[in-house]
Amino acid sequence: MPKMNVRSRGQRKSLKRRVLYVSLPDQADRICSGCETCQLMCSLQHNGAFNPKKSRIKVVPLSVGISIPVTCQQCEDPWCQQACPEKAIISLKRMNLVIVDEKKCTGCMACIGACPYGIMVYDPEKKKALKCDLCGGDPACVQYCPSKVLVLADHQRSAEVRRQRFAAILANEDATVRHNIAGAQQIKTLPSTMTQLSIQASKQLTEGRR
Repeated sequence: MPKMNVRSRGQRKSLKRRVLYVSLPDQADRICSGCETCQLMCSLQHNGAFNPKKSRIKVVPLSVGISIPVTCQQCEDPWCQQACPEKAIISLKRMNLVIVDEKKCTGCMACIGACPYGIMVYDPEKKKALKCDLCGGDPACVQYCPSKVLVLADHQRSAEVRRQRFAAILANEDATVRHNIAGAQQIKTLPSTMTQLSIQASKQLTEGRR
């Protein structure tokens, strides 16, 4: 039996965590309302003032009434870290994530262009890059989201959240099928049927006049 490389407790790497959007389509109050409270509280936590432009989380409006919060995915092999020429994006082993070392950051924005999720932010006043640091372990966005659709999760919790969301989607579809009463299909095709009957009646009327 092969030997497993087991770390001692002192060497054990902490679980990687990130902020997830956990909307539940079957519950009207468990979707992002687009209120942007998360952006306000993030900027307040880090900058001491409400300034959504400096928020590490971004609420993206997709269409009327539909907004999605985009968060740092805390990648295993961060592109932002690879792109930084100054090695200013450093690993924080205690929390198993990478953060921006403002002392080293020159504001070149290479990391911003490299992030595949577009969630790195540039502070024009400080001329520094901004990145989610999970607020030291207790994210303000999660704390203050009024709809409670943001959670701090590790890989296992992430899987549970996605299962729950997928189940909610399936349940919603199943409910739609169950409530598709007899005759519903005929009702859907009624407008086109009425149009055809109207055309036929008009033709008959025209022919009768000849």
